[in-house]
Amino acid sequence: MPALPRRARRVTLLAFSLLALLAAPASAQKTDVVRLVNGDALTCEITLLDRGRLQVSTDHLGTVNIEWDKVVSVTANRVFRVETSGGLRLLGRLATSEPQHLDVVQETGPVTVDHLDVVYIVPIGQSFWRQLDGALDLGLSYTQSSGIAQLNFSTNATYRRPNLQLSASASSYLTAEENGDDTSRHAVELVAARNFAQQWWWLLQGGFMRNQELGYDVRSTVSAGVGHYVARSNRSTLAVGGGLSTSREVPTEGEATQQLDGLLSIRQSYFTYDTPKTDISMTVNMYPGLSEWGRVRIELDAKLKREIVKDFTVGFSIYDSYDNRPPTEDARKNDVGLSLTVGWTF
Repeated sequence: MPALPRRARRVTLLAFSLLALLAAPASAQKTDVVRLVNGDALTCEITLLDRGRLQVSTDHLGTVNIEWDKVVSVTANRVFRVETSGGLRLLGRLATSEPQHLDVVQETGPVTVDHLDVVYIVPIGQSFWRQLDGALDLGLSYTQSSGIAQLNFSTNATYRRPNLQLSASASSYLTAEENGDDTSRHAVELVAARNFAQQWWWLLQGGFMRNQELGYDVRSTVSAGVGHYVARSNRSTLAVGGGLSTSREVPTEGEATQQLDGLLSIRQSYFTYDTPKTDISMTVNMYPGLSEWGRVRIELDAKLKREIVKDFTVGFSIYDSYDNRPPTEDARKNDVGLSLTVGWTF
């Protein structure tokens, strides 16, 4: 085999040197150590703890999700942000002085917290994609005797930063009847929450909705207020919020109107990662009228999902939209939908 020319050898050597430099940081990052109750130890890169699940990256197993209550100790020399169920926020390296207790080593010294009190861990400087999670769900049903077909689709994604959480969700419910009119409900919501005190956060949300069953083609809403975690653990969360909301409605009949309402919000979720994994969530938003005194609107969305194989789920979803004074005369005051879904989480 003929020898490579000198210039080609130099280029090849430089290329391998650059690859080695690029690969070195990725290998160097996997120096965190997680020990489990069964005695196993993983050398890895801790990427996130949230909702009772510790996510780590390993060289040979890829991304691994570990139930937090199965972890005995954690050691990591990088800087992390740690949050507890009581609203305490800490910044420091991770160590363990006694089993199932976490030491957050700050500049002023270590702070020790019980594992069960830790609800959120994220490395400082974590990349965008590793702080993003969400789900896609699809449901379809058809009844031949009634000639009714239903299709629903929903998706949501959440991006987390140390003091900021951004969420986006969208859903569509379509109903087709052989002997009747087709109906649909579409909704898009964006939510931003920024912490300003233990267990308290500023809330800003906006959205668009279409529901001709309740007498409007489009309703756009912008709301602002404050929220508070009533309870937060590695199994469940309960948050409440309140504020003001303004909306613009385009009814199916008549002129568009502008409304000013109050906002009362409840968000509850329960989750477990013991097999089979289960996720139950419910959101209720109530809008008591201020510019139209006596009018009340309520939007409820709830989901129950169980994992069947890795990252794939089956479940039920239900929505209930209520308006005691719909914008179009003779429109329905209540619209309820229930669907069986299959989904994928990411």
